[in-house]
Amino acid sequence: MARLKKRRSKWYARIRKWANDIRKETEKQIPLKTTSKVTALERLSIVNKHEADIKSGLSFTFPWEHIDNHVKVDRFTVDDAITDWMSFRKKKGIRPKTLEINQNGLNHFTTAIGSNCPLKAVNVKMIDTFVELLTSKGLSINSVNIHIRTVKAMFMHFWKRDRIVRIPLIEELKKEEENPIYISDNEFQSIMELEWLDKFYKQVFYFYRETGCRLREPFISDLDGDWLDIPNLSKGKKPRSIQLSNSLKVIYLELMYWYENGYGSNLKDPAINISKTFKKALRNIGANESKKFHSLRHTFAVRRIVEQVPVFKIQKMMGHSSITTTEGYLKLELKRLERDFPSVAYIPTKS
Repeated sequence: MARLKKRRSKWYARIRKWANDIRKETEKQIPLKTTSKVTALERLSIVNKHEADIKSGLSFTFPWEHIDNHVKVDRFTVDDAITDWMSFRKKKGIRPKTLEINQNGLNHFTTAIGSNCPLKAVNVKMIDTFVELLTSKGLSINSVNIHIRTVKAMFMHFWKRDRIVRIPLIEELKKEEENPIYISDNEFQSIMELEWLDKFYKQVFYFYRETGCRLREPFISDLDGDWLDIPNLSKGKKPRSIQLSNSLKVIYLELMYWYENGYGSNLKDPAINISKTFKKALRNIGANESKKFHSLRHTFAVRRIVEQVPVFKIQKMMGHSSITTTEGYLKLELKRLERDFPSVAYIPTKS
């Protein structure tokens, strides 16, 4: 039962409950808007009628808090929260692909716990149900964690704006540390020798390996002389510039012409066209299935490591927001890298 509590001459109804997800007792205080104890007791009895719902996470506006003479339920549901948060992110200019990923994760979330559940009522048991749903779909740990981060970010948004008083425990799945997956010199050369692969795609793959660009970055960038300016719309959230050689600049211009003139594919996304073509080439040469288009970006970084480029410079070239990400490439065995990349390996001179 709710109890009375006096603060600065005014009375409040105090409801205490045990929050399993944060493993401690919490308290909600409802203002009774009176200095009279008799009136406070009358209003306390009204609060007590709704105590169970309040503990479940529902919010109420009581008669003494507004001009209408009845109790109103303030339901800020998960569905309401998703609508508000996604609208906020669209106004901030978050790139469409990220918004699509966010919405996908939130769709899984509502499937797991329901869209009409009050946001305040979401607890750790519901979060566990959500994670179990994701894993049951056979998603990779990386994909599961992406969706978990989306839900956590939404809760943080409303907690910072005082729409909720706490955030349920939301933990990502632990995964074994993975080494960057790259394309060796021999593998890349084998791709370049594929007879069915058009010369255009061979040049494009070379461009990505030599620049370290993410898949969609060339299509949102501008060419300024010899510099390719990549805006902060990319994943790293920081603008950066890549200096292009004459040959790379020619390839970039051909790529943009191809992109702006329909790119000769029935796929809606030109980036997917490039990615699928590269994956087909990898399978043709018998490469490990773990290798994919993004491996070209890893290859760029690994080749710079073999060339003994300082790690802080590689961080700037790749647009990593944290040098910790770049330092992951330093864990690879140098002897193996030099064997996989003889074209850039350092060869000491004999004295």
